Amino acid sequence: MKFFAATSLLVISILPLCGCRYIGPPLNLHEQKALRHRAIEAVTRSVQYKRAGSVRAQGLEIIQRHLGEDALPRIRLALSDSEPGVRFAALLALGALRDEASVEHIRSFASDRDPNLAVAAIYALHRLGDHSYTARLADYLIENESELVRRNTAYVLGVLGEPKAVKLLARAAKDKDELVQREAIRSLAKLGNDEAIQQLTFDASSGLGGRRISAINTLAELKRHELENTFRYKLSDGEYIETRLAGARALGFLGYDDGFAFAMEQLDFNSPQKDVANDSPHAQTVRVRQAAALALGAIGDPRALPALRNHLDDSFDPRVQLTVADACLQILHANDSPFANDRGNTNTP
Repeated sequence: MKFFAATSLLVISILPLCGCRYIGPPLNLHEQKALRHRAIEAVTRSVQYKRAGSVRAQGLEIIQRHLGEDALPRIRLALSDSEPGVRFAALLALGALRDEASVEHIRSFASDRDPNLAVAAIYALHRLGDHSYTARLADYLIENESELVRRNTAYVLGVLGEPKAVKLLARAAKDKDELVQREAIRSLAKLGNDEAIQQLTFDASSGLGGRRISAINTLAELKRHELENTFRYKLSDGEYIETRLAGARALGFLGYDDGFAFAMEQLDFNSPQKDVANDSPHAQTVRVRQAAALALGAIGDPRALPALRNHLDDSFDPRVQLTVADACLQILHANDSPFANDRGNTNTP
């Protein structure tokens, strides 16, 4: 399920930008292979992490991206998870992988009492070629009383990539709930809608808190080179750590490593603000370290691997560990590691 970060931001302190002391010796091929195995093990373990459904859901998304069909047994098992958010993520993953073997099980969710699960099932079925339920998404998006259902439907329509959804999403962009509006605008941007992209560009420059970061991250995933100057400004002139890291990640998607040193430094972030309402020091530290790992993964520079390896076994927080594992796998793949197609010992049940 989609999870939304807290909206507060951390003001940056003045730090040296060389980043040299954070860079260890490069990994040889044997070390790269060992790191890949460790990262895969961390990700596969995460889908069984009992203490937090959010970790299991995040893990499902990552194993779907990196392990593909090899992850299907674990994803199928997650359809019986006790947490609705995990079942939601499993349905999305099965749809993304077009798992025909699960089609009847997926179909059983299309009329689930939880409309969020029905939305995810309809997405998966559409991906599998069954469009008989797809029209229901319009009601879930426009008519459903739950803001979460409308928000998840807006998200699914963006991932589905159907141009016909533009008119529906344009209506949702005027929803009474701000988070539904924002999700609809993000989905419109993914569908190439110029007005939505302009709105996100404005939000990236003038938005507050999480809205600014969300806008930058959405624009980053579009990988549009005409937005390069916007991203450079966010990296160099951003007042806040998380804004700068979002800019670094966005430039990384475009093939630039300008934010590498800054992201390396923030991977060890441990200077949260104290006494911030509804935003604990631990939560702040998790967000910054995750944002740093995301930026390093997008940049794809193998010089980051030694530092990321050090964090892979760090028990500070499983969400950070999982994001670090994802970054390691992205970097190894981006640099055409000879082990890019070696899925490691996944111990698939």
